[in-house]
Amino acid sequence: MKQIALLALFFLFVPITVSAANFSFKKVRTGVYAAIAEPGGKAASNSLIVFTNYQVILAGSHFVPETIKELLDFIKTITPIPLRYIILTHHHRGFNHVDFDLPANVEIIASGQTWQALKSEFRQIKNQVTFFDRSLTMKRGSTLMVLNASERSHSEGDVFVYMPEEGVLFTSDLVYNDVAGYMGDANFLDWSTTLEMLTRIDIRTVVPGLGDLTTTDGIIRFQTFFKAFTTEILRLTNKGLEVEAAKREFSLPEYDSLPGFRAFFDANFRRAYNELKTLK
Repeated sequence: MKQIALLALFFLFVPITVSAANFSFKKVRTGVYAAIAEPGGKAASNSLIVFTNYQVILAGSHFVPETIKELLDFIKTITPIPLRYIILTHHHRGFNHVDFDLPANVEIIASGQTWQALKSEFRQIKNQVTFFDRSLTMKRGSTLMVLNASERSHSEGDVFVYMPEEGVLFTSDLVYNDVAGYMGDANFLDWSTTLEMLTRIDIRTVVPGLGDLTTTDGIIRFQTFFKAFTTEILRLTNKGLEVEAAKREFSLPEYDSLPGFRAFFDANFRRAYNELKTLK
């Protein structure tokens, strides 16, 4: 066991940026890597990989067999130590093809809301699961990870992961960096509050849900887009328009060319409009 640990530590200090079919793998800090989803691949979200002396921890969501295999293959290039935990940051109800085909010997850690979302599906998780209410602190060797669950933001029970000693924040889909992502299960009012809180965390590196590595500036840019999007929705709800008429009148030209904006526009608009029109 001692030899395995020493071998793992050797690999942790090797700088690496590797591209594969679905992810580009980037070293964030010693023992911390980001798997950045490649456009057009099967990865729908970024992941965080943390290597400790005796365990490997993976955080993310939207896992399918192809992306799990790619993540496991990458882990094997860094260390012989096995993957022990998957921090499942959220799960969208009705998506039975994601987050279920996970390695059988891996334990899932999730918020209570995410666990309820998984249980609601016709498929059943075969892995052991640990779920928590609002916060969970994990200390593995010298590695400290603080997991926090928002009640309702991008979805129910979104978890973000903070590594205070490394200054790393993994937001998962609570933040998209210079790209628009799926907001079809969002609670926009609560998400706005969560974003404001995320901007105040002391960090050096942000691993977002989509897009490249960034800093607090990236969170602020997404917050600016988010405010512009919701403000335009509120303008239309105040006119009392039906959803289809409002959708045709929606105008946010400064973000029309933002990657993903048009692809997710229908789902994002309908969710936001149906929520925010109740504020009248």
